[in-house]
Amino acid sequence: MAMTETRPETGAEAAAAPEQAGPGGLELLVGTGDHRTTGVVFIGFSLLFLVVSFLVRVLVGIDVLTDNGLLGAFGGLSDLSSQVGLVFLGVVPLLLGLAVYVVPLQVGSPAIAFPRAVSLSLWTWVLGSGVFLTSAALKGGIGGGNDQAARLGNVSLGVLLLALGLGTVAVMTTVVAHRPFGMGLARVPLFSWSMLVGGAVWLLAFGSAFAHVVVGQISQAGAQDLATNFSNGIAWLLGAPSVYMVAVPVLGIAGDVVARAANRRLANYFVFQTFIGAFAVLSFGAWAQSPVAVRTAVWTVVALLVGLPVLGLLGGLADTLRRGPVKFDAAVVGSLLSLLLLLGAVAGGLLIALDNAGTGQLVGFNNAQLAAAQAFFVVGAALTGAVAGLFAWSPLVFGRPEKKGAAVGAVLMVVGGTALMGTAALVAGLVQLDGKDTGYQAFAVLGALGALLALAGVVGTLSATLGAARSGAEEGAQELTGLTLEWAGAPRPLDAPPVRSAFPLLDDAEENA
Repeated sequence: MAMTETRPETGAEAAAAPEQAGPGGLELLVGTGDHRTTGVVFIGFSLLFLVVSFLVRVLVGIDVLTDNGLLGAFGGLSDLSSQVGLVFLGVVPLLLGLAVYVVPLQVGSPAIAFPRAVSLSLWTWVLGSGVFLTSAALKGGIGGGNDQAARLGNVSLGVLLLALGLGTVAVMTTVVAHRPFGMGLARVPLFSWSMLVGGAVWLLAFGSAFAHVVVGQISQAGAQDLATNFSNGIAWLLGAPSVYMVAVPVLGIAGDVVARAANRRLANYFVFQTFIGAFAVLSFGAWAQSPVAVRTAVWTVVALLVGLPVLGLLGGLADTLRRGPVKFDAAVVGSLLSLLLLLGAVAGGLLIALDNAGTGQLVGFNNAQLAAAQAFFVVGAALTGAVAGLFAWSPLVFGRPEKKGAAVGAVLMVVGGTALMGTAALVAGLVQLDGKDTGYQAFAVLGALGALLALAGVVGTLSATLGAARSGAEEGAQELTGLTLEWAGAPRPLDAPPVRSAFPLLDDAEENA
């Protein structure tokens, strides 16, 4: 029998062995699997990109006032690219980042599903956003005249759709597969529920639009053909009914925020889930890609019905608020106002449906302006709801609640700015302005002022959240109070009793009372 011996290292040899350097801070950040870190980075970058997008909207309004004397050849591409930026560089990733942070906590999970995929989603989106902005600066983006830069913009848009879709899959999987024992889908918190049903619509819409991105790329189209490809195959994402999908999570945020503020259960919880699900279904718009679809009876029916879930949800929340004392703060005010902004978008859709009644232009409205108004109202609703969610979950995300005055001011500026943008476009559509008179310039200036006010609101949000984060780091986290599992302070143990309702912490409090 042979015996192999290994000579142990001497003390001197062990001391001489070089130490392996650990990963640096940047490496840890890029490779993190912690959903909290990933969510915060998503939120931070989306707010920064919103500042850029709103700033471009301000410049677009000034450019109209100066008869294209400010932006020149960048005028058209800045208008379209900023609208795309507001949605896919701004509000959608902001809501997704909030979901990445909050949804696993709401279902009592210690981690998000596919954490590395979420990290990949984040950094792919950041890279795609940077490429998109670079493309726009090189006269590409959406509607630019430089062939190579326009192709770069087309590719970056596809990257954005893929990245956001990947993160959405992880959030949806967390809701489905990471729930604790006893929490059926009928007991999932409303924000998590809205990300599940709304995320399904996002994936279908993003996939359909991505197919057109691929067609534009493999055809090696030039700038003009890519602009046509966007108009015919992708622009429907920014129009009704598809644009409503951006705001589906806002309904869930409003429900959770009001329930916590009132410290009571939402009566007929299933009805609230039904309203959110119905709004998500009505926001599916891949079938309406053709401009002819706007003149169909189906489009008109959707335009009539899409406001009903919002009204129903508002009624249910109002009934909850009237039942007892409520602490009104920035989160509650922002959540309710976001639903009112959604109704503004619904009004724009009803006007388009009225104008297209029958076989021709019944009234003669400027439908392009009305469609832009819808988009601005929905972006405003989504942004306001997301900001309200940030302030509502500030003790979780940033360690401390935000300063009330600064938070309320930020919410009101976002609401006022986006409402002014939407209202200016809505009135311009009603009075049939075609861009050739002084009246059109006046409404463009109003839109620019609205964008400037919304920009100030986003900056105020950044300031308030950074202040809360700084206070949390200095003073330590405060005691958490709430009705759903994210306020428990720790993931739900595997041996915990089954969840008995949609408000498990309220159940525990009542049981221990």
